[in-house]
Amino acid sequence: MWLSLVPWGFVVLGLLPLGLFPRQISLYPGVVFLLAALVLAATASLYARVPLESRVRFFWVLGLSVLANVLGVEAARDLARIPGEITVAAGIGSLIAGGLLLMGWYYLGQSKAPNPALAAARSSSSVLDQAELQALAPSLEALSAVRPVTLLLLHTAKEVGTDLLSYLRQPDLIFSLEPGHYLIALQGSGTEGAQIVFRRLRQNIPIRAYAVLPLQKMSIAEAVRQLEGELQHYYLTQQ
Repeated sequence: MWLSLVPWGFVVLGLLPLGLFPRQISLYPGVVFLLAALVLAATASLYARVPLESRVRFFWVLGLSVLANVLGVEAARDLARIPGEITVAAGIGSLIAGGLLLMGWYYLGQSKAPNPALAAARSSSSVLDQAELQALAPSLEALSAVRPVTLLLLHTAKEVGTDLLSYLRQPDLIFSLEPGHYLIALQGSGTEGAQIVFRRLRQNIPIRAYAVLPLQKMSIAEAVRQLEGELQHYYLTQQ
């Protein structure tokens, strides 16, 4: 939420000279620059909410915010009699903004590349343990910023870890949290996709209870606690 407010702060910063120096008689073209700064700030604020990797969002929003600041300074230059040194600073700001946007593009390219840790885990075709879940948690959390990742927690009547593998896709991961408790990470699937997977599993695996949660803006540990809480609530209501 705070990231979406940053662009507006930069616009206000760029317009500060309006309160420090005498106004110009003409409003043109200062008003045009002011409108452009506001539009750019609104665009940057929207970028703060897009489902991209956190570093990509940060650098893109910051780069657009600096550009909005530059346009705000240009608007202030045409609306008030301000020293030329301030407009020089705006030019330097443009260079900084370009660098920030390029950093965002760099991290976007990095996030699209397949994660080596996840690729190795998928190729193992086995049930992973809690230690491996902790090791892969940062990779799954980063992946959830660029594509859907849905967690499916199962409580089964017996240990069926290896049986689960035959009913899942190759990209999906299975973690054994404790005997009969399995966490499945479905990559590229939303809640509806998880429901389809669960129905397929229920036809072949003795499942006592389950819970589904999209991995969005939270850590794996937080998601597992929430899933466990939902199952505990289910058991209490069934007593």
